[in-house]
Amino acid sequence: MSNDERYPVGSVRTTFRIVEALEQRGTAGVTELAEEIGLSKSSVHKHLTTLESLDYVVRDEGTYRLGFRFLGVGNRVRNRSELVSIAKPAIENLSRTAGSVTNLMVAEHGYGVYAYRAGEQFETSSYLPPVGGRVYLHATAGGKAILSQFSDEEVETVLDRRGLPSLTEKTITDEQALRRELRSVRDRGLAFERGEHLPSVQCVAAPVTASGRPVGAISVSGSIDQMSGKKLEEDLAGLVVSTANAIEVTLLRR
Repeated sequence: MSNDERYPVGSVRTTFRIVEALEQRGTAGVTELAEEIGLSKSSVHKHLTTLESLDYVVRDEGTYRLGFRFLGVGNRVRNRSELVSIAKPAIENLSRTAGSVTNLMVAEHGYGVYAYRAGEQFETSSYLPPVGGRVYLHATAGGKAILSQFSDEEVETVLDRRGLPSLTEKTITDEQALRRELRSVRDRGLAFERGEHLPSVQCVAAPVTASGRPVGAISVSGSIDQMSGKKLEEDLAGLVVSTANAIEVTLLRR
């Protein structure tokens, strides 16, 4: 598929490339953004001026940054999610009980997206992508939990679209190895992550389903020192499964 077919309104694509570049950089000037995106400075400046006029970008002494209006949009999207509304108290309770960071992940566009997190006070939270951040499904416990509930064809679609990039030396990069892992996850209802996304982080996750379809995954994350052996594979695993089950029951009653 050509770029023209994928992006029928090219100016919108350009705007979001600028937004994503600012998200990565924090702040940047017109020249920096033009060089990164490969556009003229005048074109980038026009897009930035439009975004500034709509209060989505803030200009400060010749540089630009994303405005807090994006935060408002993101919070409204999250607050309108029935899954987040139902899962939020259960995830917070799980964090208190486990004494660790807990997450709700959903799948969008072939990525895993952190939709909610509890336990920001724990050190591991600083290592993880922020709420709203995207990760590869094959490299995370939450992602593998979700993938385990997909059909073979749906898994193939994700792999065709996002591939199996190596993030650490422990990331699964072979399709057949991943499919074996997903069968195991499906059988036991649990997925483990042992340094596959971040070398120092381990995680256990369980899928959340509704009407036979995966809607997300619940996970507990911690450092290798904090989470290993019986604590990871039995104690925390049991808490994660019971939390996922409780959320599924509430979804069923809605």
